[in-house]
Amino acid sequence: MKKIAVFGSVNIDYFVESKILPKAGETVSGENFFMNFGGKGANQAVAAARLGGDVALFGSIGNDDQKNILLEHFKEENVDVNYLNVRNDVSTGAAFIQLCESENRIIIVPGANQYTNRKYSEQHLENLLNYDLFVFQLEVPVDALEYLIPILHSHNKTIILDPAPAQLLSNEILEKITYITPNEHEVSIITDDIGDKDGLLAKYPNKLIVTCGKYGVKYHNGKEVVTVPARRVKAIDTTGAGDTFTGAFAVALSEGMPLHDCIVYGTYAGSLAVMKKGAQSGMPRKHEMNELLEKEGRRLES
Repeated sequence: MKKIAVFGSVNIDYFVESKILPKAGETVSGENFFMNFGGKGANQAVAAARLGGDVALFGSIGNDDQKNILLEHFKEENVDVNYLNVRNDVSTGAAFIQLCESENRIIIVPGANQYTNRKYSEQHLENLLNYDLFVFQLEVPVDALEYLIPILHSHNKTIILDPAPAQLLSNEILEKITYITPNEHEVSIITDDIGDKDGLLAKYPNKLIVTCGKYGVKYHNGKEVVTVPARRVKAIDTTGAGDTFTGAFAVALSEGMPLHDCIVYGTYAGSLAVMKKGAQSGMPRKHEMNELLEKEGRRLES
């Protein structure tokens, strides 16, 4: 199995549930409040570790009340945090999430995540090069990615980018990434191409993998556009579903599965994640995935 390095954000998530979402200037009554672990980097690291991946998390947290809680959590989840950057001058990142009938709205305060930057990347480059497969997102400064991705590409590393929150990326960077996993809304932003989606998939065969929620996942296999259907489930909370897909996809790649099977594995993991509340709390463990695949008669190669 290949070693996975997840480079990205770490947050504490604060959830409010309500029957309606307030408009500007409006106050509504909430139904429930709870806290959970989050941040796209942390989410993807936990998702991969729960599915048996050999995972290290590169990121930053504040030296605050949340630090020990987070460190104990990552220890319990078998995520290596030996290279985590603990900052004395800023708080741990936070996300404030409104939930209403399985939909969500999210406000993110970066906090310590802004220090997962080029300087941090340069400090840990030697450690990073000990890993085989890399997972990035865009909740940390993009200068870190612009520095690291060309170096990792030159060392023939496998690079996955989940481009959220979406922003325009240079062709130079896109060409050096092995797999890009945007959702259907992000894909046009990162490529600055609002044309035909199938044509865009054909432009990046076996690289651009677009998640489309209940409509499944689409990619081009070099000959045609392929749709991997989503499992039909009753969604309770979609927060973290995309991160679960990416983490599971990374684990499948690390185990040597063919690309199509890696995508199937990711969709199955995502379908389990949306059935519980919280970005990380619903993420499946390996035995749950094995049971589901066996129940549905899916055999994935490795």
